[in-house]
Amino acid sequence: MVDQEQRKLKPIYDALDSGSYKAAIQTCNKLLKKQPQHETIRALKSLALLRANKAEEAIQLCDEILASKPTDDTVLGIMQHVLKHLDRTPEITAMFEDAFKKQPGNEELGAQTFMSHIRVGSWKNAQIIALKLFKSFKQPKYLFWSIMSAVLQAQNAGGVNPGMTDNAPILLNLALRMITNSPIPSYVAPDHFYLHLTILKTLDKLDEAYELIQSERGKRLCETSLVVDELRREIFLAKGACKEEAVLCGERLSKKGWARGELDRNWITFLSLIDSTFDVIKLNESQSKCETDSVAPATDSEGAGPPPSEAKPTPTSTEGNGEVDPELTPKPTPHPELPLEPQALIDGLRELFERLAKEDGLKERGGHLASLQLEKRVRIREEGQGKSVPDTLLSLIKQYFNNFSDKTCCFEDLKPYVASLQEGELTSWLGYLKEQADARDPSTPAGLARSINVFKLQRFSSTSGRTEDDERNDAALYLKTDVHFNRGMVLLGKDLSDTDLQPADDLAILAANALVSAWVITRKETYLHQALVVLEYASSKSKQNYQFRVLAVRIYRLLAANGPALSHYRTMDVKQVQTDTLSHLILSRGSTYSLAPVGDVGMTQECIAASDIYNQNSSDTADMIIKAFQFEKYSQITEFVEFEDRLDNSLQRDLTRLEYVRMKFTTEKLEPEALLLELQELEFVLEKMHHDNRDFAVIPNYQPRGQSLADQTSMGVVRGFQWLTVFLQLYIRAYARACRVETSVASDMNTFLSGWLSEMTEDEKTFLKFSQILHEWIPCPPLQSREAAMAALTGTATPSEATAAPAQNGSGEPAAKTNGDQERKQSPPPPHVKQDGSAPVTVEASAETAVKYFQDAAARAKALADQGELLWEVCHVATLAQEAYILLQIVSLPYISKSGKSKIKLADSGPVVESLKAVRTQAATHLKTISTLLSDIAEKEGSAARRDEWAEGCAALSEANSVMHALQLGNEFASSVAKKTLEARKTVCEGLANGILKVISA
Repeated sequence: MVDQEQRKLKPIYDALDSGSYKAAIQTCNKLLKKQPQHETIRALKSLALLRANKAEEAIQLCDEILASKPTDDTVLGIMQHVLKHLDRTPEITAMFEDAFKKQPGNEELGAQTFMSHIRVGSWKNAQIIALKLFKSFKQPKYLFWSIMSAVLQAQNAGGVNPGMTDNAPILLNLALRMITNSPIPSYVAPDHFYLHLTILKTLDKLDEAYELIQSERGKRLCETSLVVDELRREIFLAKGACKEEAVLCGERLSKKGWARGELDRNWITFLSLIDSTFDVIKLNESQSKCETDSVAPATDSEGAGPPPSEAKPTPTSTEGNGEVDPELTPKPTPHPELPLEPQALIDGLRELFERLAKEDGLKERGGHLASLQLEKRVRIREEGQGKSVPDTLLSLIKQYFNNFSDKTCCFEDLKPYVASLQEGELTSWLGYLKEQADARDPSTPAGLARSINVFKLQRFSSTSGRTEDDERNDAALYLKTDVHFNRGMVLLGKDLSDTDLQPADDLAILAANALVSAWVITRKETYLHQALVVLEYASSKSKQNYQFRVLAVRIYRLLAANGPALSHYRTMDVKQVQTDTLSHLILSRGSTYSLAPVGDVGMTQECIAASDIYNQNSSDTADMIIKAFQFEKYSQITEFVEFEDRLDNSLQRDLTRLEYVRMKFTTEKLEPEALLLELQELEFVLEKMHHDNRDFAVIPNYQPRGQSLADQTSMGVVRGFQWLTVFLQLYIRAYARACRVETSVASDMNTFLSGWLSEMTEDEKTFLKFSQILHEWIPCPPLQSREAAMAALTGTATPSEATAAPAQNGSGEPAAKTNGDQERKQSPPPPHVKQDGSAPVTVEASAETAVKYFQDAAARAKALADQGELLWEVCHVATLAQEAYILLQIVSLPYISKSGKSKIKLADSGPVVESLKAVRTQAATHLKTISTLLSDIAEKEGSAARRDEWAEGCAALSEANSVMHALQLGNEFASSVAKKTLEARKTVCEGLANGILKVISA
């Protein structure tokens, strides 16, 4: 019968696998004529309908199958796929629960029910199911499932506000009792032991955790499992066992007699040894001080209990019968004896690291770097005590450079230690580097790597006061044809494949850094043009170097050439979680270059593409958590849960969402229904605690100390939590007015303290003041509840439901005590925003001041263009003025209909409506002025004269140190880059100009 059933269903499976969904549906219909209630066939048909994009039919059939409460494993598996694709995950849990209730003896069904609860983060129900499975089937893994679920429940993992819950002690003590009485001891598997230690550490039972670790089994697990050893280190430090940690790390670095059978060269071990040694020094110093300042010891009547040396530890039991496992009984070990004098401890470390460096030679860098790290810590300690700083660090830096200067990692290794050098030492260090630069031969890959490291270290170590000539000469030096750049890019890299990085790639990045610095010093845009020429040429030679493209994206956006920037960003092929960490490169203030009103949806599509990872996150991360439970990798579960939380509450996610909102209303009609839904979503975002996952280190920074290329190439101040909070409140307040509903956001600007505005450009601050002008000038319309508003908007409200409360007038006095604004309290600042006590921003609100905003915006845009400022600033002013006009339309919705007629009848609404119409008319006039300015700029950017000027600036900025002369590329290459850049700038200006006209005419 089974074979016959499989033969019957095989054509359906084959059709689904091959993508022939229509054929699968036809086969299902044919079989259902003979067996109308065949659950498997009906489930397969539902899946086929879903994949054939027949969602309504699939949903209807899916609901019918769920109503029958299936129990067959095959049907449940198919329906799980259907419900998952329909985004009805909670119904998967209900389906499996119903099936398990019918078949409580089905172990596989019980495990699937447990996993369905894990998928939705229902830790309490998962704990109950796992415990039920353990009692029924006596499998130890089910007990550990229950324990892990209790731990996650205590941590409120994946919740709105992750953290220890009120009943966490009860849950954790329950978990500890279960793991202690487990039929198999926790030391059987590393992840079981890790879970046991985690519970003890969370309950602050550090003594019990220490005893487990010091047992023979515990020591063995710490030596064989990195995650357990990391947790051991945390427990030691929390317990104050710094002496034991120092001795253990020293033994691991020195001896081969531990579980892995080889010397430990983990950098974490080196750092832990140094940290614990300095903790010992602090401990010894504090004890000496206490002994010096102590009074006579207390008598027996003044204290209680035996002294610590006489306290008897309680043996740990891991068996249900309460017997003590000898493997978990800590054997008495002598207390580690370390010197009491700080200098003796430091000298001991120096000798150890010197010996390790000598034994390892040049095959391992750990011992050499540990010596540097030790001297850096000694320097910090000596400076803190006001003592003279030894010069040992500089000698070690030179020694390290001599040993490893032919490795590309040399600069990154030495960077934190060079940053600790004092002015006098820097002079000596730069002199040493000059000698090394003169002695290096860049004709070999190793010699070229040494030269590049010299250049990087010279640039990073350079003191302040660099001039335009310094930067320009450095750029020419890096690109010197016969010696460095051309040899590395053409000769040394000629036999490499297209996917390989070229030996001289870093020289191009160094040159671009120098040219950006020259622009920062002089504000001459030509230096940015030169940097683009260098990066474009280098990209043509080393196609897979993402750093070229990252830097090119930043510079193109500064120049308002968004097309090439978007092209480079897409060429990097950013995927998965990288869209969260890297999308800020193209989407930061992305609405500045949005041409959606004229049909170019490139930026809006990029917002949607960058948001895909967040839609996939819940499903994909849930699958990873389930796999971790199945394979009992408990140490990874909390990491997966944290990963999911960081993506769900990502700062970049909501910055992208807000940018998309700012873009889409330039094309979509302002419907109150859509605004109400958007309002609810933004209010939810405002309540979230965000994580900043953005990666700025990906921007190659070879600037002098104290300078950041990321800041230098940013379009305005880098946005963060405060910028998001301010703009969210701005739009929530406007949407609430438009929909005539209450909101928790304060009605004035007292929440917008000046300290909150540090992440905003000056033009964004002016835009914020304009929003406050609208809020204070336009009277608050009659408000209503959210339910009444939605019912009124959808046409389902009764007259009584649609009746609103009287409004608050523009002067701030309540028109009636029933106004919703009167009962609303000012929302407290989000926890991540620091109030600095500065005075709130105030504005004078009137129709004249509202018009003046647009007048000033037109004047500022023209002034920026006349002064030769970067084009992005002109575009920024223009798009903010356009956004202000849309904001004016939004807050006008309760008063003016689409046809321009008054919508609500109040005693004083007539003058308000007339005033709004007048302001909109005058605002449109000033926006047309901005549009004309952008059109003029576009025409200029598209001219042949402008292209020649652009290329000429790259080719002959200086006869002696011309970058183009160093590259020997001629004007042809520069002209091609100029053409691409200027055409992109023209497209942006034309698109914004025409877009503004479309917005004001809509």
